[in-house]
Amino acid sequence: MPKNPFTIIFGIEPDSMIPRNKEYMQIVNDFESPSPVSYAYVITGVRGCGKTVLMTSIQNYFTTQKNWIVLRLNPDLDLYESAISQLNEYIRLKNETVTDMNISIASIGGGLARRSLSDNETLLKKLLKEAKKNNKRVLITIDEASNTKSIKTFFHSYQAFIGETLPVFLLMTALPENFSALSNAKNSTFIRRLPRIKLQGLNNLLVEDKYMEIFSLAQEEALPLSKVVNGYPYAFQLLGTLLWDTDKRSVDASILRKLDAMLYDGSYKAIWDHLTERERDVVLAIAHSKESSIKEIRQKLNMESNQFSPYREILKENGLIDTNTYGMIFFTLPRFKEFVLHIEEYMLPELL
Repeated sequence: MPKNPFTIIFGIEPDSMIPRNKEYMQIVNDFESPSPVSYAYVITGVRGCGKTVLMTSIQNYFTTQKNWIVLRLNPDLDLYESAISQLNEYIRLKNETVTDMNISIASIGGGLARRSLSDNETLLKKLLKEAKKNNKRVLITIDEASNTKSIKTFFHSYQAFIGETLPVFLLMTALPENFSALSNAKNSTFIRRLPRIKLQGLNNLLVEDKYMEIFSLAQEEALPLSKVVNGYPYAFQLLGTLLWDTDKRSVDASILRKLDAMLYDGSYKAIWDHLTERERDVVLAIAHSKESSIKEIRQKLNMESNQFSPYREILKENGLIDTNTYGMIFFTLPRFKEFVLHIEEYMLPELL
């Protein structure tokens, strides 16, 4: 039996992936340039838009390049010690002993004393200088960055490293709301100025083509599938998985209900939970709008234009609404309206 080319696991490069060639080449070409425009990028976008997949494809590419070292850092761990530990697998310092290079976890067993923050910064700088001597470039990747003291402290060191022309590059992903909180924090000017790659919806024609290729469909058969997905990468994978597992080639009520449930569990519930109470009110008003006009939505909320505008901008920045049509608002995510109406009708009152 052929292997299912789709996946519902976040962050994995599926066989059916629709590549983001423009964004991919922008970052790769810049990092490989003798004189990079930027040494760091942040990939943002709504949950399920493919941030981690894009970052993974880029780090996998650089892993194959002999003059590059890739460090995948977990934002929940000590970033300095994780970077030191991983970089030590490739770079050895002549004047440092193995004990010096050990991470502080050893102190739990009563062995080593924990190094100070300044010691870790100094040791990491030594390793980066050694990488430079060996004509190596170092790529650091951080998935799902947020407004934590650890990340902000590490960024201050990173800024100093590139200021000393050390060959270290940074690529991270972040939800729009998390990056906004991080970049607006005190003393975060460097973070605020990082170039952002904001992922938009997939090209609907590419979605059609991929479904046509995988399921041997005609264009008129793939078009309804593409409309259901509406450019949302996570929905593209979910719908593909459902069709593959049920051996169906079209969407019926049963498929839609299963798709709604998977979107609910895998993405939409988390999106809803991170909205403020007033943002939820706005989202509900959009869902109930018959004309999708800003005027109608504001009337439902009893808001003046200056009161409504900040919420519109927040929801737009977070990738939930499309405001490209003058005077109109539409949800960007497929079947998000149905999800919101379900939340209103069936969820517990404390969630509203």
